[in-house]
This record gives sequence, C-alpha cells and structure tokens, in this order.
Amino acid sequence: MAKIKIAVIGAGTIAQIGHLPYYRDETGVELCAVVDVNLERATDVARKFGANAAYSDAKEMFEKENVDAVSICTTNQSHVSLSKLAFSYGVDVLVEKPLAVSSAEAWELVNEAERAKCICMVGMSHRFRNESQALKRFIEAGDLGDIYYANAKILRRRGTPTGWFTDKSKSGGGPLMDIGVHVLDLAWWLVGKPVPARVSGQLVKKIGRYETIMSSRWQSADSANRDNSIFDVEDFASAYIRFENNMVMNLEVSWALNGPQDDALKVNIYGDKGGVSLDPLRFYSEHNHILSESALSVQSNDQMKDEISHFIECVQRRETPLPSVHEGAQIVDILEAIHASSELNREVIIQK
Repeated sequence: MAKIKIAVIGAGTIAQIGHLPYYRDETGVELCAVVDVNLERATDVARKFGANAAYSDAKEMFEKENVDAVSICTTNQSHVSLSKLAFSYGVDVLVEKPLAVSSAEAWELVNEAERAKCICMVGMSHRFRNESQALKRFIEAGDLGDIYYANAKILRRRGTPTGWFTDKSKSGGGPLMDIGVHVLDLAWWLVGKPVPARVSGQLVKKIGRYETIMSSRWQSADSANRDNSIFDVEDFASAYIRFENNMVMNLEVSWALNGPQDDALKVNIYGDKGGVSLDPLRFYSEHNHILSESALSVQSNDQMKDEISHFIECVQRRETPLPSVHEGAQIVDILEAIHASSELNREVIIQK
C-alpha cells in the first residue's frame, strides 16, 4: 500500500506535541510539508520532524505538494477557511478543536466536506483515552440504565494560556472554546450524542490577567500577545444543557478560579441502574440491595497517538472518522448557544 502523504498546517505547540511526532513515526506516512505563517519556524519545525519541505502559504503548498491529507493546527478562526481550501484540492482534513467559531461556519464546512467527498475529522483526543473507552463500554452495555444527568467540568486554578487564546478575534472565546470543548464533547459522546434542545449559560471574566508566580500555563509558540494584553474573553464558563431525550448536563470550565488546582477532565454520568465517573474511574451501582462502588483498572494509553492512527486508518479505508465533521458542528451549536445565553441573560433554544 502506498504511503499516505501528509502536511501539517500550523507549527505551534499542539502541532509539535500532538501531530508531527506521530506522523513522523508512522511507517505508512510520508510527512511532506510543514506550513506556518512564520517561514523560519516552519523550516525549523520541518527539519526537527523530518518533513520534506516548509511553506509560509497553504495554497502554495497545495499547488506544489500532492498531499492526501492535512492536520490543521492553527488559530480557531482560521479552521474553516483552511479546511475549505484543503477540500478544494480534494484533501482530507484533521482539524483541531473547535471545528469553527460559529454554527453557520461549522455547517457550511459540513456541506463543503460532503460536496468534495473528503474526510473531515475533529481533534477530540479524549475520546481515544482507554479510560473513556472503558466507560463507553459500560454505558453501551446498558449498565447505567436510563441516563438522566451528567456533570462535566475542568477547573484550573491558574492556567490561562498565553498568546492568541485570550484574543477573541482569533480564538472565538476563552476556556469554553479552549478546554471546555473537550469535556463537553467527551460527556456528550459518552451519553450517546443526544440532540441538544435548550441551553442556559454564563460567561464571566473575573480574574483576567494575573501575576501569579510559580504556576504553569500553556505557552503559545507565537510571540504575539504573549503578555495577554488583549484579553476580551471569559475566564470562567458554566452551562445547563437540556436535550430532546430529557437528559440534562451541567458544564463548568475555567482558566482561573479561586479553588483547587486540577487540570483533569471530570465527568460523572448518572442512570437509574448505575453511574460512572472519569477521574476517579469508577462504576457505582446497587447489588442485592447493597450499594457498590467499583474502581476500574485500565492501562493508560497515548491518546494523541491513537487519534492520529485512527485518522490515517480512516483516510486509507475511506471511513467516517471519530468524531465526524457532523459531530463537530453539533458541538459548535452548543458552544454558540452558551455564548448567546450569556449575552442575552436567558435560556436559548437551539435551532434545528
């Protein structure tokens, strides 16, 4: 079988830790090019990971390199335009989360992918964790019964990333679009991807820029806004989401909060027969009229490696990826509704 020819667009941190190392190590992949608006960085990163070429312009790369697929690891607001450009060349796409910063753009991308007959996968790596897969097995086996409530959260005490993340024109939002999208997608997928109906949300910026010492944060590879001087997004978000099947979900995310430091994604799912939790990994039930709690033993895996392997396999076999572009658009629907609810200070109905 011929090798899959891959290019990576965006040479920042997520490209270097979550995409390029795994493409380099895949025997069935030829890493053709790295693209970044900063050509010097693209050249350095291409050399570091053994890519054949470096470009500062994605269109030029598509014209010169006969690639089969790309990873798009750029600022959020550029995901749609770069994905559409790839589709125009018949190239499959793995785009980092979120798929888009608006529902209209997200569903436009769904249509473009279908029209071009291209694969479009959204980078939701937490679905590929062995722990997540274990919980999914319990749920699909019916061990929870009728699921009626889920709680999903990731609360950082101090963990605001530097760079473009706090610039709404590039990110589309704060922790909700950055880390909230991960825990929302994971919980939604675990409970069976019910259709969202109504959302009540609240976004606030209370701590904003801070000078806390001896605390770590995600460092953007780009020097722009390194001091977070542009900070026009929230640093905390919460939402109450109602689904058409009458299930509800509570969501909480923060970059900065005066509470315990905990970067772990926490998901709790409750049914009338049992419940499960992620971190700690547990199954809760009642057996012979006695309450029981089981710690689940699962060997951890490299979720990003498995995500990349899945994408490559989908490209080779022409299969629908996990998650699909449709699922990515549904998540953007919820994110947009949370933003709208906060701005309007009322519950919002999600339009079909």
